[in-house]
Amino acid sequence: MRGRDGDSRGGRGRGRGRNGGGGRGRGGNNRRDNNRRGGGGGGGGRGRGNWRGGRGRGKDRDPRAAAQSGNKRERIAIESGFLVLIDQFMLANPQFCEKLMNVVDEAPEAKDEIISQYGGTVVQLEPGTYRIERDPYAFTIVIHNDSEEVELSSVTEEAKDNLGRVFVDTRCLAMIDRELLDDHGLLEKYNSLWFGGQEKACRDLLRDNGGAVRYGFRRYGDELGVYTSPDSDIICLWPDVAEPSYEEDGDQEEAVA
Repeated sequence: MRGRDGDSRGGRGRGRGRNGGGGRGRGGNNRRDNNRRGGGGGGGGRGRGNWRGGRGRGKDRDPRAAAQSGNKRERIAIESGFLVLIDQFMLANPQFCEKLMNVVDEAPEAKDEIISQYGGTVVQLEPGTYRIERDPYAFTIVIHNDSEEVELSSVTEEAKDNLGRVFVDTRCLAMIDRELLDDHGLLEKYNSLWFGGQEKACRDLLRDNGGAVRYGFRRYGDELGVYTSPDSDIICLWPDVAEPSYEEDGDQEEAVA
């Protein structure tokens, strides 16, 4: 259980262990250039049909259109070989940033432990450019190498190895190369923008430095399990507790997040 320290995630009382079984029994790039490259849209997913037609708007549109816009647009540039998944606010959290500064000369594992304390997870990937496929109706986020085409439904079924969890309280999940956390000037700028009420500028700052930001699935927060399959550079995330119902507003906003 994560301890309460500043604004870190405290024990929610819902958890299985970080490396527990978890889940639902599913049987050298240039950052600025690569991050905004277009690509094939998402799709597929597990199609469990949880879409609620809702409140009289958007009933005739492609239910995945807004998410596909983000799928085509966003990339993550991984140079260090380590991807950080964390709530977007934590990168502006003064306590989190101070702790990172205190371990800047220590082994990377010290940084990883702080990330875990504040609700994030670090996963190892081959350096490269990665695409993000978010499906708001299958409740999945799949991260895979941009040079590969994947069948989303099959990779989520095969991803059984639990790598940790991510707590998303501000609706948006930040995905960045771990070495960006050594750039204290960038974190200070992010902090200034965030507390100046410029959340969109914060997200753009991450994107301009090789990161990405995507919505979770629930307006009031998510607890996402992080999974992979053996010998794979594919990362899958989905809600690790009660499965949410689809919320149309958030997905419409994603087109401009």
